[in-house]
Amino acid sequence: MIFEMNDRKAITKPIIQAAIILAVFYVIEAAMVYLEVFPDYNMLLCADILLRMIMGTVSLVLLSGYYKRGESKYPVKKLFTNRMPKGTWPVLIPMILYIIAPFFKLFTAYVFTTSVLGTLILIIIQQFTTGYCEEATHRGLMMNGLIMHNTKTVKQRIFTVVIAGAFFGLSHAANVIFGENPLLQVPSCFLWGMFIAAVYMLSDNLLLVMLLHAFSDSTFRIVKGLFGYVHDAPICQIIDKTRSVIDYVVLPVVAILICVFYEKLKGKRDLRRDDIIGP
Repeated sequence: MIFEMNDRKAITKPIIQAAIILAVFYVIEAAMVYLEVFPDYNMLLCADILLRMIMGTVSLVLLSGYYKRGESKYPVKKLFTNRMPKGTWPVLIPMILYIIAPFFKLFTAYVFTTSVLGTLILIIIQQFTTGYCEEATHRGLMMNGLIMHNTKTVKQRIFTVVIAGAFFGLSHAANVIFGENPLLQVPSCFLWGMFIAAVYMLSDNLLLVMLLHAFSDSTFRIVKGLFGYVHDAPICQIIDKTRSVIDYVVLPVVAILICVFYEKLKGKRDLRRDDIIGP
């Protein structure tokens, strides 16, 4: 079996809690949108930012409870300050390229505008709270049991990364109520989620994946919001296709490679609870 029977509850309980938090979030979000609680778009963004902060904090509070009961690898504070293994940096190269690629479209820019700067600032703040909320829930809480009990072998690590990616992808199917196409968003989020899950498993640093999430969602919005550029220019088409290749091919491949070469990338033994708090 992938994991021992005694570990099943420890693995499934935080997954169920994460699913409940996400369900509550989507119910409230849908109510705010369809009941037009905030007719002004900027006010809706502010409410969305607050909601994401609350839900992310709830996830971290639950995660803190796991550590107090000896059921989590690190205290929450440590997850924001853990020193990353040197092997983390090479595997981040494709994600860094994915993040900065939209800025190359500026070679075709013909106008700079600040007409929607206020709204754009709120949207960028929203993306950072999205990184905070989704990573606290999907990686911090949802993966807690998997990281504690299912990372000893290559098979277990691949299972952990695939399950985490699938959970992340399927959770975005609910965005169909906001007009998103789940046939496009779910596969993309699944593969992207595999990579972020593998990076989190390797780095033990929740802040890292929060920032990666926030910047990957923000840079193309910054370029699109502040500049007019030639969308059908060859360089823009190359950038879009390159990002798609990174998203659908490179990131999941790197995720599997992290699982295979996990110990080598770690560079040292995996610290456990007793190493942190002492005898």
